[in-house]
Amino acid sequence: NILLFAPGLLLLLLQACPLIEVIICLGICASIQLVLGAPFLLTFPVEYLRKAFELDRVFFYKWTVNWKFISEEVFVGKPMSTVLLILHLEFLAIFCFKWIKGQREQQQQQQQQSEANAETSPEKKSSKVLLTPEYIACTLFIANFIGIAFARTLHYQFYSWYFHAIPMLLWWSGTFPVWLRVVIWGAIEYAFNIFPATPNSSAVLQIAHVLVLISIASMRVPIVAATVDDDTDDKSEGLKAKAD
Repeated sequence: NILLFAPGLLLLLLQACPLIEVIICLGICASIQLVLGAPFLLTFPVEYLRKAFELDRVFFYKWTVNWKFISEEVFVGKPMSTVLLILHLEFLAIFCFKWIKGQREQQQQQQQQSEANAETSPEKKSSKVLLTPEYIACTLFIANFIGIAFARTLHYQFYSWYFHAIPMLLWWSGTFPVWLRVVIWGAIEYAFNIFPATPNSSAVLQIAHVLVLISIASMRVPIVAATVDDDTDDKSEGLKAKAD
């Protein structure tokens, strides 16, 4: 499931690093996978790659937590998996467009503020820009949740993929009143505590997921970057030198 974070991580890399550094980072990730998979890639490459991703896998209907309110025939059908994949990609595209647009708007505001500060303090040193922790966490959690919401199936252990992100996504947005956020959070918890899953519990889970998606769609873009003055860096280096 770590691949569900990949779109968000790629967006963060592109925003925080020059293109050459992004390519280097991706190369490091790919090389590690190649080294770890070398014993299998050198002996049974086709079988290894096919089973590693298994995109044509047919899941067991009896274990699904999120789709019990549809028939088994629809659940195992190819059209459903295709529609879910298209929706997944569309929502990722919408999310990225909104985030990039928000970053540009904030950059314009920061540029105007910097120009104003330059007029009053022309001798001020240049500053560095770093992505804020809130923006990084929010981006990764949203990318992961979009993948969860459009997953072909969810099993009970899959709750560990995103249970920690649900309250943060709901409270970051602030779209709904507090009582409704608590109800949505409780509805997801309820659905994963019904065994075996029923059509009603699956419907409750998907309704809660849709509400979280609405909350994300109406969320303001967090502060993308924090400006760090070079003076601060110089002071930090001086203190470190004294400590040494």
